[in-house]
Amino acid sequence: QAILAQGMVVRSSTHAFGLIITAAMGCKPSADVSKCSIAAAMSAMEARLTIVHITDVYILDNFPHLRTLIQRKKQENPNTISMLTGDFLAPYLLSSIDKGAAMMSMIVRTPIDILTWGNHEADIPHPEVCKRVKEFHGAGGVWVNSNMQEHEMMHLQKPYEVVKVRSRDGSHTRQVGLVAVLSDDPSLYKKFKSPGAFNGAKIECPWATLERYKKVLEEEERCDLVLPLQHLYEIQDQKTCEQFDFPVVLSGHDHHLVDKEINGTRLLKPGSDGHFATVLDLSWGTASSSTPSIKWEAVKVSDFPPDKSMVSAMEASYLPLARIRNTELTPVPARFRPLSSVGSRGRVTTMGTFICSLAREAVNASPSRQGCDFCMIRGGHINGEKDYPADSIFSLEDLKTVNTDEVSLGVVEVPGEVVVRGVRSTRGSVSRLFMQYDDGVTEEDGTIVRIAGAPVEPERLYRIATTPTSIRDVPTFAEYFQDRGLPGEEEFVPLDAELLGYCARAAWQRIVDLCRPGRAGEVSNVEAIDLNKDGVISKEEIQSAMRRLGMRVADGEFTLVDFIVAVGDLNEDGLVDEYEVRLSGKLFPQPLTLEPP
Repeated sequence: QAILAQGMVVRSSTHAFGLIITAAMGCKPSADVSKCSIAAAMSAMEARLTIVHITDVYILDNFPHLRTLIQRKKQENPNTISMLTGDFLAPYLLSSIDKGAAMMSMIVRTPIDILTWGNHEADIPHPEVCKRVKEFHGAGGVWVNSNMQEHEMMHLQKPYEVVKVRSRDGSHTRQVGLVAVLSDDPSLYKKFKSPGAFNGAKIECPWATLERYKKVLEEEERCDLVLPLQHLYEIQDQKTCEQFDFPVVLSGHDHHLVDKEINGTRLLKPGSDGHFATVLDLSWGTASSSTPSIKWEAVKVSDFPPDKSMVSAMEASYLPLARIRNTELTPVPARFRPLSSVGSRGRVTTMGTFICSLAREAVNASPSRQGCDFCMIRGGHINGEKDYPADSIFSLEDLKTVNTDEVSLGVVEVPGEVVVRGVRSTRGSVSRLFMQYDDGVTEEDGTIVRIAGAPVEPERLYRIATTPTSIRDVPTFAEYFQDRGLPGEEEFVPLDAELLGYCARAAWQRIVDLCRPGRAGEVSNVEAIDLNKDGVISKEEIQSAMRRLGMRVADGEFTLVDFIVAVGDLNEDGLVDEYEVRLSGKLFPQPLTLEPP
């Protein structure tokens, strides 16, 4: 009995994360053919491709769950492929140590079948990037690169990929063409010294590339459907949807879930870190089906049990972080708890407020700066996308996780009315430019009304601690500084160094207080910290004092201790002696505290 496609599309909104489009199939079975046999025949005639898609992954935690999800989808449909569309080799804490080696190992173990470029892959040294490309290619993966074909390792990549999808009964085979583009936005790459990002490889216009390969895939490769894999911001994805007639676009770069229809095209983004995966089904019911039915959903990856071997591999990969994870930098006042960096590109977060408040205090306590009125940093620099426990410490790991962009901090002067307009311009959408600020700032309905605890004065020049890109990339601020010019690069200090310096000064003052009888008066009991009484305060003795103060310190991790030594070493001979401890008591009579203006 013939089974014919009626070509009718049924829309359903029953799934929480998206519409499900299904093709309604009809038939008139003969009396001796059961409904089950008809269903089996229909299933055998179907050519269906399942795609599991993640993007912007900066942690390893969800790969064990993802492996189980992919395995189950492959059991349901052998024609299943997995893909990760950019930003996975950087920027995150572990990659600053291993240059993306552990991430690539997890990608291969999962396995992810297809990779595409993101802008942050340029953040690790180019030779290391090339090693990662070789590792993925050696494991049998396909790296699709359509608009950066000058890349040194292009011989191990493909300008496009054609996925063949055969029905189980062999009656027809469909072809899905994949074209992959990353952003060519110059602002993403201007931080790189010559020869530039990706060792100077030219990034072609995404839309010219899409136009070119759409034609190649449809006319030369005879693909039934072309699927763009993009690493672009949502507003740029919208341009793709408006200029082309692609049924679906899979994209990354933004860190939030996106499921919307634009000009007849479905735009899907699963958000960052593999918390969710887009599961996309493209199905041609019979050999005569001219267009596929399309079904999709955003699946919570942690709902699937973790693969035990992957968990072991993940734990081994994280071992280099164990020491810095347990090194506390500074106490977290109750008003910032619980810390969260989730959604820093679309809302004011407690981690954003905490970091900006720390930066403000660091600048104002610095002996080499004139101070500032407040601090603001764009949300794209507050990384991590993490909710912290209510009793969490602020550790060296947290600082490095938040500041994976390794930004620098400087002080600029801006009139109050420009501050108000500039911050307001970053509201209303999810963007890396969404401005975070310290706890002395008050905002009402998108408008800054108080700075440093006082009403905004429109004509007043406010001294603002901020990052170069927080000013350059926001049009209102960029226009203001167009003729005035920003401070020179030498006037900007790495944020890590600024905050570590502040935390070290605060910790050293608390350590010196241990030498004051009753924690008050003159420093007279240096033996309280000079445990071996040799007149020199060693790094181990500083760590011991930190523990007495209730700070968490990891054995063998001296990053903060080195900064403390630099604070206490007043004569810069590389040692902290008894005289310098006593002198510090006079120079730093009051401990630094993170108090609101």
